[in-house]
Amino acid sequence: MSEAEPQSASTPKLRWYQFSLRTLLLLFVVLGSSLAVFGVGGIVVFILVLLLATDRRQPVSPVQLFRLLVALLCLWCLGGLFMPGVERHFSDASRDALCRNNLKQIALALLNYEKAEGCFPPAYTLDNSGRSMHSWRALTLPYSDMDDLYKKYTFSESWNGPSNKNISNTIAALYLCPSDRKSSGPRWTETNYLAVVGPNAAWAGDKPRKLAELGNRASHTIMVVEATDSGVQWAEPRDFSLDAMGIIGAEPRAVALSSNHRPPEGFFYTYGHASGVNVAMADGSVHFLRTDNLSRNELRKILEIGGCTDEVMQSQGSSYSARHSNWPNIAALAVWLLSVGTLLTCAVRSRKPQAVPPTSPTR
Repeated sequence: MSEAEPQSASTPKLRWYQFSLRTLLLLFVVLGSSLAVFGVGGIVVFILVLLLATDRRQPVSPVQLFRLLVALLCLWCLGGLFMPGVERHFSDASRDALCRNNLKQIALALLNYEKAEGCFPPAYTLDNSGRSMHSWRALTLPYSDMDDLYKKYTFSESWNGPSNKNISNTIAALYLCPSDRKSSGPRWTETNYLAVVGPNAAWAGDKPRKLAELGNRASHTIMVVEATDSGVQWAEPRDFSLDAMGIIGAEPRAVALSSNHRPPEGFFYTYGHASGVNVAMADGSVHFLRTDNLSRNELRKILEIGGCTDEVMQSQGSSYSARHSNWPNIAALAVWLLSVGTLLTCAVRSRKPQAVPPTSPTR
């Protein structure tokens, strides 16, 4: 009499497109963490991880395991290109750099105008009846490498006259701050850079000032400031008026200093936000002016001739609070690494050949 042969309790082998419940839950974790870490690019990262995890056609070998590790490293490098923190850090930094460069070019154009004409341009020109005609931005066009636009401009009529109407609808990037989201519109003609106009300011309305009048106060005198959504057309003879500061219902509408510059933010850290604007000085330098915790009277004194002291002039990098760890991103990255590592480990183990249990000899 022979013993009964034991039944082999072998589990059915999953096909390459089939997953266990544990693997499906793990895939959902990988997908969620990929989106949290890489943003929209996390979909590409997830697909690449899925392709690595579902390749079960052959048993794993040391060479394949090495290739798998190299592919994971490449995956990490590729995902870094889509990391939203990194992308935002570089985009915000580049927009702020472009804005500061615009102000630098404007300041140099004003200095070149002063050198050629013997004085700075007036904030606006007047006709015989005392009506405002043209802005300093139109007067300095040839000193800003915009001779073609200057030659098309008609100074015998007002800035919004029939001949200048089409020209006013064309604005050079020099007068736009790239951090102002509205400035990217196809027909956006409002400027983000305004002169500081007032009896004790760098611009005395229609009366031009000379650089010699400022003396050694030029490096502490603000000439041009930033204003988001200013409502001022680039050729319009209207700027930031010290007399209209804080006046509700002032006509024309009072313009407030503001900017859309955000603090630099990396994937692993953030900065506290501080309110402020980039400003161009009479000596051609560009600084960051913090406007938070300033009263109207304090801000007015700063904007007057020689009123911008070294204490309020700061570089943008030092104008933000201490750096803080970005714990949500760090946690998302830790979950992503753990889930991807677990998924790929399970995939490697599943490729190992299953040992066939020995059959009992028959008697």
